[in-house]
Amino acid sequence: MNKIPWHQRAYRWMQVNSVENDPRDCDLDVWRKYWRDNGIQGTIINAAGTVAYYPSSNPYQYRAKYLGDRDYFKDFCEAAREEGLVVVARMDSNQATEELYQVHPDWFCKDREGNPIVHTEGRYYTCYNGGYFGEQLAGVIKEIIETYHPDALADNSWAGGRGFICYCDNCRRKFKEYSGLELPEKIDYEDRTFRIWMEWSQKSRTDLYAWFNKVSTTYGGEDCVYMGMLHPDAYAKSAMELIMDYVEYGKFNKAAMIDGQARMGADGFDANSLQCLSTHEIFGDDALVIESVATYQFATFMRKAANAKEETQSWMRAAIIGGVSPSTHFIGGVQEDQRAFDNGTEIFKWHKKNEEYLYHRKPLSNVALVRSLRNTCYYGKGDCEVKTIYPMNGMVAALKRGRISYFPIDSRQMEEKLYKTKLMILPDIAVLTDDELKTLEAFIKDGGSLVLSGATGMLDEFGYPRTTFPLDDLLGIRREEKEPINVDVNQGRIHNNACHNYIRLTKPGHEIFKGFENTAIIGLQGVFYKVTSDKLEAIAHMVPTFPTYPPEISYMDDDKRVSDYPGILAGETGYGGRVVYFAADYDRRYGETYFADFGDLLCNAIKWALGEENRIFSVEGPGELDCKLFSQNEESRLILHILNHSGMGKWPGCVEEIYPVGSQKVWIVLGDRKVKRVRVQSRDEDIPFTVEKGKLFFTIDQVPDHDIIVIE
Repeated sequence: MNKIPWHQRAYRWMQVNSVENDPRDCDLDVWRKYWRDNGIQGTIINAAGTVAYYPSSNPYQYRAKYLGDRDYFKDFCEAAREEGLVVVARMDSNQATEELYQVHPDWFCKDREGNPIVHTEGRYYTCYNGGYFGEQLAGVIKEIIETYHPDALADNSWAGGRGFICYCDNCRRKFKEYSGLELPEKIDYEDRTFRIWMEWSQKSRTDLYAWFNKVSTTYGGEDCVYMGMLHPDAYAKSAMELIMDYVEYGKFNKAAMIDGQARMGADGFDANSLQCLSTHEIFGDDALVIESVATYQFATFMRKAANAKEETQSWMRAAIIGGVSPSTHFIGGVQEDQRAFDNGTEIFKWHKKNEEYLYHRKPLSNVALVRSLRNTCYYGKGDCEVKTIYPMNGMVAALKRGRISYFPIDSRQMEEKLYKTKLMILPDIAVLTDDELKTLEAFIKDGGSLVLSGATGMLDEFGYPRTTFPLDDLLGIRREEKEPINVDVNQGRIHNNACHNYIRLTKPGHEIFKGFENTAIIGLQGVFYKVTSDKLEAIAHMVPTFPTYPPEISYMDDDKRVSDYPGILAGETGYGGRVVYFAADYDRRYGETYFADFGDLLCNAIKWALGEENRIFSVEGPGELDCKLFSQNEESRLILHILNHSGMGKWPGCVEEIYPVGSQKVWIVLGDRKVKRVRVQSRDEDIPFTVEKGKLFFTIDQVPDHDIIVIE
């Protein structure tokens, strides 16, 4: 028996998401071959929940239509174990049949009139506060563990239905006990009762996650954890889509699973890397984090057609650079489009070869990118994409553009991460608690630097306007608006004169305007906050709006070429750090459009605020590269990842070819480290280097799709 826990030795994964006719049609030898060909070490196998693939003794557990007398789950498990694989039993738990509803209507979600909430024909949403989760599924988990002894469990829909308020008797009673209130009448983000309901919903799901972990480890042992399945974006595009608190889940587990099948629009590859990095910051550097990656065409949602190999591999690389184990995902045990079998092969072979450099490492970065679940819920509300996702994606893309390594943290983690932070970035984080504001104050007074934007710090922990703005007071910012601006989702339309605006560079020689020497203005087409400052310098001012159409009247009047309102404030904090405040929403606009000027402006601001003296490394050369630096073996080894996104565009789902890029000049701050060799893994060879004044210098001739440079 292997004494090393499964989560410390199984790094390459795959999942067949079984369908009901698999027990009749699937040839398990096909998957044995796949495991061998790809060096797979762990597999996720459908067990029960919405559909059972074994003859459950539970009378309420629906069995696969074509299961018959077969124990398909047992057969799959035995095949996997014969090949030496770790087995995770998968469930899908938020739906059940009408037959069960007739027996236990109290287990199901209800609308305000008491009617069951139907997901698809014949499938009803089960309520996470009812007996289905507390009794039925707990019994099923016990049965699976005692009968089949899986190494762990995962669950695709463990948190119940989202996007609606359940009015079942259990929810009514439990919310009353929690708050003393009746359930909110409807989804209304301005209603305080609804906001309390959101808090309660998050807590209820955290309690459920803890309960499932207790059941799983009680019957399976301390390593038989229940991982659930994490949403591919922990901060979501709609607050009602989420209602889950990953920071709390990280307190329970040694491993996590991300459902990374979706391709999330223009925030794709970068957002995937961001989510993977975030999960590690939550669960720990040495936690095993697995991401399930679709091999089918998610861009067009063709479940049975193979995705482009290059796109699948690019998505997997984005996860790997974030410290996550790759896992391919197939719908059904029979694949007629057999191109899907090739989608992960090259990555898995590369991963096996480089496994030593991918785990038990620590990110080397002093730039913290702050995210906030409360900001999602109480500022983003039902329009998170515009209010919270775009600003975050804009900063992420700017960091990549500048080849600056960062670590993403939840706002609740700020205090515990201060020891390694020189620069903190807050992209329109309107909602900050009093304690979080105190942490930021301590950070600034200890010499830390900030880049912040928009409404940061204007709202309290429940999203209500503050009467005073402590962060602004510390930075000398004065606001005319006392509440966040309602961003117009149509701001970019050509005829929208209200957003045809620019900044004028009133301090054109400032380092933040490097590359803009031949222009007096930079476009915005966005919104801005009317602010002044008695501490920070206004390096750019807003140009008043003027018509876009017809073109004959699209000009600035002589007396309206500049306003009194700054678009960008920058300066010293007075405590040894620097601060840049974007009153103009360039982070949002860059995350929405990926227009180069916006990216350069943000990138320059980040570099200036951080200061050259605090840069840890630099990679200079052509191409769009994502660069991350890590340490291993108590920092005796440095590992530089360079991920090549050149020529891909911003939209995942449609990548067809990956283009190598040319020579890159690299320097890395060594401190007291001594360098024995610099090795480029893609070429399996050492390269020449020099060391001057505590910095390591070397040149990489070419970057393929993904390269690792190992410094011993």
